[in-house]
Amino acid sequence: MAPARLALILVVAVAALTGCDRYADDIDTVKRAESILPGKSNEALAVEIAGARGTVEWKGGAAPKYESSDIVGVQAVIKRVGSNGNKHEVELEFINNRQTKKVAFDGAIVDGKKQDMLSGALALFLMQLE
Repeated sequence: MAPARLALILVVAVAALTGCDRYADDIDTVKRAESILPGKSNEALAVEIAGARGTVEWKGGAAPKYESSDIVGVQAVIKRVGSNGNKHEVELEFINNRQTKKVAFDGAIVDGKKQDMLSGALALFLMQLE
């Protein structure tokens, strides 16, 4: 492999890894916070929603709707398989304000549909009954 090509691959790999780490602290902060249920971390809640057959993937990135580099969006993407085999995807959205050190729940998307607090809670409850 040519040295120039190897150097390019190395630069791209380092840039990709750096990008992943850019929001790692925000993701950890949101996981530890209790934004939805008092006494239960956001991470524990996401794992509970996923159930035994589900997975949880955490993502972080800019939150353009807040127009502030201090506010970071963090999502828990939950892929859940119900006991009857039905597949669901739940995305819990949070924001982490780096300046005020506050974490807030910012909404949920259940199977591609934006939910308000009441309908989101009901949809998650119904998934638990499957």
